[in-house]
Amino acid sequence: MELGFNAQWTRRLCATDARLDARLQIVSSAKGSRVTASRAFPKRGFEALRRLQMKLAEEVFASAASGCVSTVIGHPLDCLKVRMQTDQRRLSTFNHVMAMIHHDGIRAFTRGIAAPLANAVLMNTVMFVAFAEARKRLPNDGSGALLAGALSGVVQATFSTPMDWLKIQAQLHGGSSYTRLIEALRQPSLGMRIIYTGHTMNLLREAVFTAIYLGMYSHIRLLVASSSAMPVAKGKTGASDNGSSGGLALVGLTSASTGALAWLACFPFDSVKSVQQAALPNTLSAKLSPLAVCRSLVTSGGLGVLYRGVGSSTARAILVTCSRLVAYESVMHFVGGDSSL
Repeated sequence: MELGFNAQWTRRLCATDARLDARLQIVSSAKGSRVTASRAFPKRGFEALRRLQMKLAEEVFASAASGCVSTVIGHPLDCLKVRMQTDQRRLSTFNHVMAMIHHDGIRAFTRGIAAPLANAVLMNTVMFVAFAEARKRLPNDGSGALLAGALSGVVQATFSTPMDWLKIQAQLHGGSSYTRLIEALRQPSLGMRIIYTGHTMNLLREAVFTAIYLGMYSHIRLLVASSSAMPVAKGKTGASDNGSSGGLALVGLTSASTGALAWLACFPFDSVKSVQQAALPNTLSAKLSPLAVCRSLVTSGGLGVLYRGVGSSTARAILVTCSRLVAYESVMHFVGGDSSL
């Protein structure tokens, strides 16, 4: 009896152990699946973050390269443009060039370049990224492209107004952009608002310019891609897949055309802005409103004075806008990124 009783209890204990083992296996597998899932979510998050960082790095790299190329190419003509817009003498373009060389030598065409170069990375990144983000949220047609460009220009103006003021002050009154900034900040009565002189006109200039330049460029590229007249660029509308001269020729021709048209449309705003920003701080001219400056210019020389220097300036715009997008699309193709346009 005692042996039978022990055998019976032994069988019961074995069955209980088996059930406990089964339950432990279920619990452990459930925990394992939860651990696996919890590990999978951070992994996917890290991958998305890494892709975003790579995209941003590609965008900054391409924007920096395109900004530096276009700035170096266009700055000498920009110096000439500012001189012609602010000089009251009615000299020809050639006479202005000779006067600049006579007074300052070749340095007259490089003065004030530090601020635009430092600004190139920021401004180009803001321009391309703001345009791309606005484009995603607006209708995929011509009006949506123009509005996206205008919104991008408004964002750019926040950064470009101080940089333009420093550049023009250095070009016309000597010294570097840095010394001009320090001198302005040493005048507490003026505050930070002095470096935002001409902001209203610059806001209009940037909005009109970017709406036509990037808005029309993006829409034309989209039409070309949809008609399959040429190889579609990498990404949405980038350069051709192999970076051939045909693809870059299309980029250059389109960007030069839209850039020239954009510059002609916004040039009166730029003329008024240049006169406002050319005035030394704490002078009466620095306190004039945009309307007062515009009225003074038209009174002294008629409506044509608002387009003084437009020839050399438009030539500069063609060089800058063309080189900027050709460099941008080329770098994006080189690093294997997708164009934001």
